[in-house]
Amino acid sequence: MASVKKWIEKEINNEHIRYFEYNKFSQIIEIGSGAFGKVSRANFVETGLVVALKILFNKSSKEINEDNDELVNEVKLLREVDYHENINRILGITKDSENYVLVLEYANEGNLRDYLKKRFDSLEWNDKIRMALDITNGLRFLHSKEIIHRDLHSKNILVNNRKLLIADLGLSKKLKDSNPLGNGKGVIEYTEPQLLKNIKYKKDKKSDIYSLGVLLWEISSGRPPFSNYSHDNTLALRISHENLREDPIEGTPPNYQELYQKCWDDKPETRPNIKEVYEILIRLNPKDPFDTQYPPPNTRDSNPDIDRFYISSNYLKPRNLLIVGRALTLSNVLCGTDDIGKNGYTINNIKNLQKKNFVWNGSIYNVIEIVFESIEKKVYDEMRHLMPEGISQILFVVDKSFTTEEKAMFKLFKQVIFESGILKYVTIVKNEFDNFKNVLEENDIIAEIAKSCNDTICIKNPPIFTCDEDENIVNRDARKRSRDILLNYLEKECQEEYYKLEKCDDLFSKIVVEKANTTKIADLQSPHLSIDDNGLRVKDSRKKEPIEGSSQEYQNGEPKSSPDIEV
Repeated sequence: MASVKKWIEKEINNEHIRYFEYNKFSQIIEIGSGAFGKVSRANFVETGLVVALKILFNKSSKEINEDNDELVNEVKLLREVDYHENINRILGITKDSENYVLVLEYANEGNLRDYLKKRFDSLEWNDKIRMALDITNGLRFLHSKEIIHRDLHSKNILVNNRKLLIADLGLSKKLKDSNPLGNGKGVIEYTEPQLLKNIKYKKDKKSDIYSLGVLLWEISSGRPPFSNYSHDNTLALRISHENLREDPIEGTPPNYQELYQKCWDDKPETRPNIKEVYEILIRLNPKDPFDTQYPPPNTRDSNPDIDRFYISSNYLKPRNLLIVGRALTLSNVLCGTDDIGKNGYTINNIKNLQKKNFVWNGSIYNVIEIVFESIEKKVYDEMRHLMPEGISQILFVVDKSFTTEEKAMFKLFKQVIFESGILKYVTIVKNEFDNFKNVLEENDIIAEIAKSCNDTICIKNPPIFTCDEDENIVNRDARKRSRDILLNYLEKECQEEYYKLEKCDDLFSKIVVEKANTTKIADLQSPHLSIDDNGLRVKDSRKKEPIEGSSQEYQNGEPKSSPDIEV
């Protein structure tokens, strides 16, 4: 017990998991219990958020270790996978007078078994296939992480606002850690014949596929499997030795029936893998397909309170992206949004500074976008405040010729840029249709800096607010493909360590020295250019400053183009 307690306290102290004082919960009502624990519904006092509190029982000295190991295992796995839309989220942990308690996302429609009992008569086949897709999508993600659930059944599938969530990962295992000694038969109706014959049989992904087949049948029937049988050794014997399975339900689509029958085939090697199951279900539901990328953005019904807990938790190390350039729509591409208003907000009315966040494939991404010319002291300070860990990657957008101010700034910053080591964190992002080579040839200093950057990536970033709706649809598809390219790239390139932004005063002192040594106003080749008093940018006196907090930089959710100034 001591080792388990020590592990939990270490995770809390290191802020890898959020801790809540137990007295912050009220109206605690038990909603379910079993041999291993109980689940209660509770209100989080500070926000009124409804959560689920899960307690694992401690009955004897032997069970103390086993049960709490199960709690630790569930915490570890949930931290790895619960950002997926079809996995029940962990919000944190608390402790009553005796036990550590998991604080979980509350599913407002109970478990799948109860849901089918109450709602089955109102479900159409499109609904049933969608439900099957929810479970399959969650299991597909677990298997992609080499995790087997090992205990899938309709009481471990929760329903929240009609979306199905896989829950109870306490018995789940990493495939490499799966051990016959840890096997339990589980719920007989969902257990594959091999394990019913041999308790030492090692469960694998195909074990989950068998259970999934039974769940697909249950969704088609609206009732638990073998509800007319006694759930004892006789049933186990008939399933394992007589190939007993439930009969198909009249009116079931033939392809759906064939699918679940393949899933519960007696031979594991004959069962389909999870990807094949998913693809068959997609074809059965062509009018409402899932995006094949998991997890799809913004498809889980939003709960701002849960999202705030989730995003602010530190157990997922965030990836902080700074987008620099005039093409501010790149952040919309990354976040999967169509306009500047979705999933984004202006911070403290600082012009041209936007922050957004989203979760993708295991990481929280924080995105700040900034126009190059607007890097001044208060903006720089706000960037450091919004990304206290530092920067994971800078995406420098090159979408047209550089302005005179930008060229001057590159000249001013050159030595500081090279000495800082920041270039290994910089990726140049260019539009597929732009002549990047010609842009670089305009300025030797910019070309030198660009060659020292981490990499260059090419994407399509077409406008999506044209007068032609068909063109807009095509362009949205192009942006989606660009998003996949960018995120897959960032998943590989974002480094474990962050680039820590220096304090503005320290950076300012370096710029002052550099300005005194190498840069004179005459070098800027224009009587209209001057260096800002705080030393962080070059200004053109002919340009009007935008009004603080105004949105004049944007039009219909897209940035207005900023024409170059002839000097």
